[in-house]
Amino acid sequence: MIDRTVSPAPHRLRLAATFTAAPLAAPLAFWAAELGLELEPEFAPYGQVFHELLREGDGTRVLLLRTVDWLTEPGNGDDDRLRDLLVDLAAAVREAVERRGEPVIVVFCPAAGDSPRTLAAERRFADTVRDASGVRVIDSRQVRSWYATASWHRAYTQRLGAVPYTEEAYAALATVVARCVHAALAPRPKVIAVDCDNTIWDGEVAEGAIAVPAARRELQSMLVEQVRAGRLVCLCSRNAEADIVEVLTNHPDMVLRPEHVTAIRANWRPKSQNLRSLAEELSVGLDTFLFLDDDPVQVAEVRTGAPEVTALRLPAEAGTAVGYLRHCWPLDVTQVTAEDANRTESYRDNRLREASRRESATLAQFLAKLDLRVTIREPEPHDLDRVAQLTQRTNQFNLSGVRLTAAEVSRLPGEGLGCLVVEARDRFGSYGLAGLLIFRTAGGALIAETFLLSCRAMGRGVEHRMLAHLGDLAGQHGLREVRLPFRATDRNVPAAEFLDTLPGRWDESVLVLDAAAAAATRYAPQQPTGDRPAPRAPRSGHRTPAAAPSALIDRIATELATPSLVAKAAAAWRSRFTASHDRGRPDTGPCTPMEARVMRLWQDLVPSPRSVHDDFFELGGDSLTALLFLGRALDEFGVELPADTMFASPLTVAGVSTAIEDALRLAGDRQ
Repeated sequence: MIDRTVSPAPHRLRLAATFTAAPLAAPLAFWAAELGLELEPEFAPYGQVFHELLREGDGTRVLLLRTVDWLTEPGNGDDDRLRDLLVDLAAAVREAVERRGEPVIVVFCPAAGDSPRTLAAERRFADTVRDASGVRVIDSRQVRSWYATASWHRAYTQRLGAVPYTEEAYAALATVVARCVHAALAPRPKVIAVDCDNTIWDGEVAEGAIAVPAARRELQSMLVEQVRAGRLVCLCSRNAEADIVEVLTNHPDMVLRPEHVTAIRANWRPKSQNLRSLAEELSVGLDTFLFLDDDPVQVAEVRTGAPEVTALRLPAEAGTAVGYLRHCWPLDVTQVTAEDANRTESYRDNRLREASRRESATLAQFLAKLDLRVTIREPEPHDLDRVAQLTQRTNQFNLSGVRLTAAEVSRLPGEGLGCLVVEARDRFGSYGLAGLLIFRTAGGALIAETFLLSCRAMGRGVEHRMLAHLGDLAGQHGLREVRLPFRATDRNVPAAEFLDTLPGRWDESVLVLDAAAAAATRYAPQQPTGDRPAPRAPRSGHRTPAAAPSALIDRIATELATPSLVAKAAAAWRSRFTASHDRGRPDTGPCTPMEARVMRLWQDLVPSPRSVHDDFFELGGDSLTALLFLGRALDEFGVELPADTMFASPLTVAGVSTAIEDALRLAGDRQ
């Protein structure tokens, strides 16, 4: 979900482009403030894309590419040159993420000269790096699809200073970058719970007449894509379940089918109660739910009764609802792991396990029938994304709560840390890669920096086998102890309860076990655990979970969904935080209508002048903002001012106003 506290530490962005990218700075600062991110953008010199990949330093690399900037003579061997450049770039991107472990975002930016061959080149590049962990590619069609604008290009400022875009277009590109960075930093929803009547179809099923027009089918297709990305789709409706299943199964226009739906709550209980029931059934936290409903009353009830849930009101009109979801950032998909693709199936397997458990007389009998097999091994390169995902998503059985990126996981061996992944399967199916151990040795002990297990594999003895494996490793290396650091949260009570069953002693917030005792750990479900006082780790005081930031998500999907809206909001934000220049001076403001219009165009480029005779550059302007002003003057007055106008000394509102009036008069004389 979108979380205003997702990244308390500064996050450095290393931006390089085939064009002048500095105009991205202002809208990026706006998005950082809007999202609560502390971003530190650094712009490489113009055109230094390959050099930026080779430079040392931490941070996310952001490459902004226009393929036409690498084309000089179309049809004269230029296609081969572009292909070779992109092959070299793909190799450099791979090397950069492997060598430094830092993520790379590649954005192909729209250009006036785009053609089917340049789009094909973008697709080939994306295919080349698709399996590279930590690389995300956004092609120019995706950019245009997200942020369509009629005013992308500006040939005038491109000629003057390689500034090819309008301010709206730069706002669009900054939004793409902010969206990609936020997707990498913020947690994603695990469950999407959706209303039915007038949400995924038109009409009310109880009345026996529903319709599924094209826009509703598109909305359903978006939900199916979420399923393929590893999210669980559940239906939550005030209806009879049999009626819902009938529509899913037999209505000819439905895209969403029973195999896409993990669970259904169709009844007349409050939807907040139904969401809590789903969370219990799926063994996930309510704060991982995204709830969609067209009814404002139901959305308000969920926000009150289950405030952890991100509850959003979808627009009633189907086409508008589809547009809303396109800009619902929590639904953005980055990389999809094998476990993601099989998640819905794995929850179906879990239902078979639960049915078997209910049929078993005892828990021990149920576990004996499971035929559980656990494999603990070192991770392979293709595991890194899933390992990082586990650290970011696992909350209930997670001793430390440490969050890692795939790049950070790849660097663990070089930092002297061991890393083991845990796979499990039983007769009903595979749990996939479900657990993680990260450890180091110090002071005669093996210390588990990370000890976590996916909630779907808890309570079957997998965690006991993990601890026994650590005990064996400690014994093999002549270590006396296994130490389990624990950081209590509101969510990891199952981890605390597991620690309470172990024969160790607490050393402040670390549970210390004899290595031999750890190696001998076995799961004995019938063994009473209450015969001795359970050692308890220090617990933090319970606090009510903060309300999900539904208002921010809604604002992004409505008030900031177009480049024009973003550009206006960014300009308003900047004007609020730009200091006035020398408030003590007399105000000799604009005297003519033209001067008033010019001064208005300066407002968010430099601190507002108090006088029409204030110098643009003394107010803080530079050659780049001067070019931006030239573009604004072209849009506002329809004239291309000579570049040397902007470097007059001094450059003032009065002088520019006179130059514009002269240009307009000259244009009129020519006509």
